[in-house]
Amino acid sequence: MPSPSFDQATPEGAAIADLFSRIKDIEESSGDWNGGEVVAVLSQWFSELHIDADGSADQVRRPQAGLNLR
Repeated sequence: MPSPSFDQATPEGAAIADLFSRIKDIEESSGDWNGGEVVAVLSQWFSELHIDADGSADQVRRPQAGLNLR
């Protein structure tokens, strides 16, 4: 089995691993990835990361080098 291409010891890696675990929990309960349940888990995960799922993608894009966008 290949190793993940992210570091689970970082906060970001831990967040990715947590999301995957939550989705696998859905799979264990029903045998598949129920779309509605996956959307609910993903929406909750974004909320916990303070990402507005209804907002623009600009909120998570990295600013260009040299720009101070505060």
